[in-house]
Amino acid sequence: MKRILIALFLLSSFSTGICSAQSTQEAELKNNENSLLWRISGNGLQHDSYLLGTMHNVHRTFLDSISGFRKAFKAAKQVAVECDLFTAESDRNSKSKEELKDYIFMPQDTTYAMLYSSDDYQFVDSIMRSGNRQYFKYKPFFWHNFFTKMIIYDSIKNIQSSMDGFILLIGYQNNKKICFMETLEDIGRKATEFDSLGYVMDLHDQAKMLQYILKYPNSTRPFVNQMKKYYFKQALTQLSIDSLTKQLKIEDAPQIVRDRFKLLLSGKTFRTVKN
Repeated sequence: MKRILIALFLLSSFSTGICSAQSTQEAELKNNENSLLWRISGNGLQHDSYLLGTMHNVHRTFLDSISGFRKAFKAAKQVAVECDLFTAESDRNSKSKEELKDYIFMPQDTTYAMLYSSDDYQFVDSIMRSGNRQYFKYKPFFWHNFFTKMIIYDSIKNIQSSMDGFILLIGYQNNKKICFMETLEDIGRKATEFDSLGYVMDLHDQAKMLQYILKYPNSTRPFVNQMKKYYFKQALTQLSIDSLTKQLKIEDAPQIVRDRFKLLLSGKTFRTVKN
């Protein structure tokens, strides 16, 4: 097996039980479950490989804070990242307006007024109508999704300044073999499937989610900021879903809102790479 550096997007937690993975922090012989960079050895492997947990919204300069990264990168013959980030950014800039799916539109027999009490409806309607007088054509989840993505995407504007983008860039510059763990089509399909799940929720639950984000417009941002805080500290055990939920004190939020936050936080996957 060739030496390989695998960079994985880290959202909520980090698995330490992959191929006898061992921390490469200051003392390599001492396991440290909070380490961001892991050395993969044993099980008959001829060469060590490395597993790195990254965050899309963390600037590339943070790589200098990860003990052992430069050594691991220099030793690796190939680099594996989530997808072709530069092509994804180019496609995003040149893509024409996507066709709207039928399931995002409100059913003809239901109105927003039917989903709320009189006072709650007045609150939601006053805000939504000021931004889009035709808002009622779309299901509440459409707008909840819209506001949430605005907050998240605001923190990852410059793809080449992110950790993932920089690793890909220097991989090319140093003539490393580049591996992509997913195609852009795979990611697009999964994103569509994930989004579509929200639209099959009961409209009253969708309405609660929209009302909550309108009432607490900064409710998503603390999650993102708190994740970055613990990531910078490399305190990965603090990045658990239950821990963040308690720290951010959203226990009083509607159950559907808490469930959605947990789903958002657990949206990471680990993949194997064949050589």
